[in-house]
Amino acid sequence: MVLQVAFYDLFKSGSLELPTTPEEIPPVEGLPAFTTAMVIVFVMLSLLFMRNFLNILPYLADNLMRARGSAALEESVRVSRDRNLIALILIIPFCLLINRFLLYRPEFASSFGENVRPLAVFGVFILYLLLRLAMYFLLMPRRMRTDNYQLSRKCAFTFFITMNLVMLTTAGLMILFGAGDRVVGVVLAVELFTIYAVMLFRRTQILSGSFSPLTVFLYLCGLELLPTGLIIASAIWF
Repeated sequence: MVLQVAFYDLFKSGSLELPTTPEEIPPVEGLPAFTTAMVIVFVMLSLLFMRNFLNILPYLADNLMRARGSAALEESVRVSRDRNLIALILIIPFCLLINRFLLYRPEFASSFGENVRPLAVFGVFILYLLLRLAMYFLLMPRRMRTDNYQLSRKCAFTFFITMNLVMLTTAGLMILFGAGDRVVGVVLAVELFTIYAVMLFRRTQILSGSFSPLTVFLYLCGLELLPTGLIIASAIWF
């Protein structure tokens, strides 16, 4: 009884203050709205077109190991179409990885918020693809429009799929084992440039079967190295 009275005397003159407005309650952090929407879209597309992905899976390693693998893939119209579709879908996780681990971080994007920066990365990558397409029409001589040229151009789509699979797997495993974002970003950057270099080598092999070394060099400089160089320059100077 004495304990109850003492407890009552201790708190009878006090007051309990609770926040009455939503602003006083700290917000729960989560993914930006645009990123969340893109993740949902990618998951839905992945489930919808999983069979298409399985159709091209056996061709990926063959394309990576030898030039003839690219030709084998193009022999099937259905597999080639599946490859193009999967490459288009994988633009989503590629841009999300680039944004998440800051592989592309120009100065002008530093002022963007978390909701805007992923959209900016998507926009820059789309501009990069449009620039490649424009350079194709501006610089490609008519006599290079042969089967080997088409094979060289399309094998880049296959390498893009391989690049995404390697980077997504690496990022997932490293995050699972507790690697920091900076370490993951460095590893992903090395993988990206390594696979890109292998792709350039494979395209050189394919084109060398029909064109002179000088023509192949000028083609790769104009349609590959120039757009990629502009992207790297924008990250350094802008």
